[in-house]
Amino acid sequence: MKKDMVIIETKNVYKTYTRGFLKKHRVNALKDVSLSINRGELFGILGPNGAGKTTFMNILIGLIIPDSGEIIIDGNKIENKYNIELKRKMNMCSGNPNLPWSLSVIEILRFYSMLYNINKKQIENKIEKIMNELELEKYAYTRFDELSTGNKQKLSLAKSLINDPEILLLDEPTLGLDPHIAAKTREFIKKIQKENGITVLLTTHYMQEAEELCDRLAFIKDGRIIGSGTKKEMKKKTKTKNMEEMFIELANQQN
Repeated sequence: MKKDMVIIETKNVYKTYTRGFLKKHRVNALKDVSLSINRGELFGILGPNGAGKTTFMNILIGLIIPDSGEIIIDGNKIENKYNIELKRKMNMCSGNPNLPWSLSVIEILRFYSMLYNINKKQIENKIEKIMNELELEKYAYTRFDELSTGNKQKLSLAKSLINDPEILLLDEPTLGLDPHIAAKTREFIKKIQKENGITVLLTTHYMQEAEELCDRLAFIKDGRIIGSGTKKEMKKKTKTKNMEEMFIELANQQN
C-alpha cells in the first residue's frame, strides 16, 4: 500500500476504562488496534455491540484520548490535541444523536455552521441544499426533541456534512431506522461519497449495510481487530459464503 494513499493510520492503539463505584474494574475497550484507511475509500468497521467500534471512532474525531499508540490523519500525527485545520476537514454522524433538544432543525444547522466558521454568505444556501437532499425542509422549524427517530438521524447526517468534510465518520448511521429510511440513507451515503470523493469510515453491525456500502472491512471483537480486507478476502479467510456467515464466524472466534 502506497503511503500517499493512506489518509487514516492507527498503530497499536490501546484504550482502557475504569468502572464501578471505586473505579477498580478495568475494561479494555481497544487493544493494539492498527489500521490503514485509504483516501477516498468507504471503509467498514464491523463487530458486535460493545466491541469497541464507537470508542475507536471517538478517538479518531478527538473526543477521547487513547492510552497509547499512534494516530496519523492526513499526514498529521495526533498528540493530545487536533489542530484546527484538521478538525475542519472532518465530521462525525452518530447513530444515537444528542443534539440541542430545544433548537429547531435550522437553528442546529446554523449553530454548527458557525462552529466550523463557514462563510456567512454561504450558510443559508448550504443549509437549504442539505435539508432538501435529506428531505428535512418541512421540518426546518421543528425542535429536535419533537422529531421522529428517522428525522433525528437525518439531522445528525446533515450536521456532519455542513463543513464539506474530506473525512466523514459514520457511527451506526442507520441504527433504529425503519427499513425504507435506512435504504434511503445508504443511497445518500453512496451518492455523497461518489460525488465528492470523500473518505468514509462506517461502523455497523448490519451486514446488508456493509455489503452494499463498503470497499474494505475490519472486524473488531472485544477491542481487537481480528480480521481485515475486502469483502471477498474476508469471506475467503473465514471460509464462508456471505456476510452474515462471516460475521457469525468471526464473532464466535476466540481471541
